[in-house]
Amino acid sequence: MADMVFSETLQKLRKGQGVTQEQLASYLGVSPQAVSKWENGGYPDGDLLPRLADYFGVSIDYLYGRETETVSMEQALMDRMKEVYVSEKWEHPEYFEQMFRYLWAMQLGSWYGNRSYRERHPDENDQIIASMLLDSAGFSYIRLDKQLEFTMVMKEPEDGFASCFKGTDELAGLFGFLSGKANLRVLFYLLSLKGGESVRAAAVARCLELEEKKVEEALDYLSEISFYRGFLQKGELVEYNKNEYIYTINQAKAVAVLMLLAGADTVLHQPNSYSIQICNRENSLFKREQPEFLQSAPGDTDR
Repeated sequence: MADMVFSETLQKLRKGQGVTQEQLASYLGVSPQAVSKWENGGYPDGDLLPRLADYFGVSIDYLYGRETETVSMEQALMDRMKEVYVSEKWEHPEYFEQMFRYLWAMQLGSWYGNRSYRERHPDENDQIIASMLLDSAGFSYIRLDKQLEFTMVMKEPEDGFASCFKGTDELAGLFGFLSGKANLRVLFYLLSLKGGESVRAAAVARCLELEEKKVEEALDYLSEISFYRGFLQKGELVEYNKNEYIYTINQAKAVAVLMLLAGADTVLHQPNSYSIQICNRENSLFKREQPEFLQSAPGDTDR
């Protein structure tokens, strides 16, 4: 029926972008019952139409079926996420929840037998649930359990994954450093600092009950290696004619540390089950015809 075009269009837009009636109602300042009424044959007040159209990135005419949608999917998604972000203040839990929903929807799109969106449901028994897609073009991985929800998407480079990991000496040094329990404690302490905060080695040593020299060595290593360049900055502080070193955290660059820790946790704690597991890859992850990563360097002391 012609008088249902608006209702059907509104419902299609809302469900297509993963928005609940409650979320849309909150944005417009109306009740969820009002949104439900619109989707069942009713109409909003005229002054709400521009905001409704802007929310979904379409024109008012589109809402009434008078023109086709001209906004690209990417633009509509960007506009939608911008609305969610600015609707919150300093913390953005809804933004990250919505982002995860879209990523999850894209993961569902790789499941050939699936025809509709379904919510992700972390296991109530604290089991590790994951979703994985792997083929010759790359991989995507989503961990879904309550303790740790994260996702990683990686396109395979033209020269293969192995081409990205040629610094075996640096990698060996990093993993060797992280194998020390005291070094890990120092790293975790640094992650407890706020952006721009500085600390002396002596203060870290007192807090962790570690030898100051060992702490200073760990801090120096983290501030010097290329992998963490910028994550921890070492500076000199002159106080009472005594020079001391202070270490300042850069939270933005510390995100790489969280990525590393999340990956390590995934290696140590494999999923109990997969919500989706698709593997269409025939070739290996690393190519043996690119032997650089297999060769040892002069002076290697591998055991």
